[in-house]
Amino acid sequence: MSNNILEDNVEPDPTAQNLGTRRIRKLPQAKFPNADEIIFDGLLSAPRSPEAVDILLVNPPTPDGNLWIRTQHRVGRRTRENMVWPQVSLAQMAALLHPTYTVKIIDANAERMRWPEFAKLIEKYQPHYYFTQLTAPTLENDMYGVFLAKARGAKTIAFGTHITPIPTETLRPFPALDFGLIGEPDLTIRDLLDNLENRVNERPENIAKIFENHDPTYQPGRAPDGTLDMRKIKGLVWREKGEIIINMPRPFVSDLNDLPIPLHELLPLDKYRMPMMKGPFTFIVPSRGCTAGCTYCIKHVSYQYSVRLRSPELIMKELWKLKELGLNYVHMYADLFTVSRDQVMELCQRMIDEKINMHWMSNSR
Repeated sequence: MSNNILEDNVEPDPTAQNLGTRRIRKLPQAKFPNADEIIFDGLLSAPRSPEAVDILLVNPPTPDGNLWIRTQHRVGRRTRENMVWPQVSLAQMAALLHPTYTVKIIDANAERMRWPEFAKLIEKYQPHYYFTQLTAPTLENDMYGVFLAKARGAKTIAFGTHITPIPTETLRPFPALDFGLIGEPDLTIRDLLDNLENRVNERPENIAKIFENHDPTYQPGRAPDGTLDMRKIKGLVWREKGEIIINMPRPFVSDLNDLPIPLHELLPLDKYRMPMMKGPFTFIVPSRGCTAGCTYCIKHVSYQYSVRLRSPELIMKELWKLKELGLNYVHMYADLFTVSRDQVMELCQRMIDEKINMHWMSNSR
């Protein structure tokens, strides 16, 4: 009996078992969880905050935290004179979009803003569209903002002197960029949003007039039955099933007096500084284009060699608006301010007659 007890307590010898006789399950097909649809739906269905906007117009953070010059028709460079460059081109396009669309401008350069703070503002404003400057020296840096916005559900749009002459090779290496505006961007950004959002019929009378007057062949991309033909949106580079499409160029705005006064109040006006100006200042754009044929000048990429003037009356109206905003210093930012003696003389006489008492300067040849 004792022998049986000992035998019952003896542990089996593992080497005596034939492990090869066990059944081994067949390797199953890989089937990993996929939450893409949930995440994407979450982005689209996230509650909109009271501060959310339709479109965010940005001058993104700079590559090194220093002050840089970026604008609609500049190549982009560090500012050697510590000038903080007013983003009047963004304010002009905001005026073309408002009030149909809610707009916000972020000038990260003027605010000395770095990327972490900038990313938080994108999350705060939840834009449907992200609209950015691009310049060649800051290209990869600028595209980081495009990536941040795209990752948060925005459609991304870029403009500037880099994408105008190099549209395909700007979109190709940066898949986060959805659209590029070639040439003068003012009407193209309005046309793009109106067609994507099916709001062409909501254009205010003054905006509809510009489209009618500046391009006799203009047709909206959105047909009466609601179908959208993106190829009709002039001045646009975009993607279709992996292919990059360049549409027909958009004609210049023939009469600058048709453009609304820029929404200067959306800019951080107190941040803008310039040598020889003793306080905050901003730009007024009295004309576009230059007749000179300087081969090194980037301005001809955007405006070429024609010159279009704004009326002295309209310039004075804008000066008074800036005066009401508390500004007393203005730079007449033109490619060639003195190209029209009549315009300059009448403007100066109006300043005297209306006693506006503002300090202004210009550059010319």
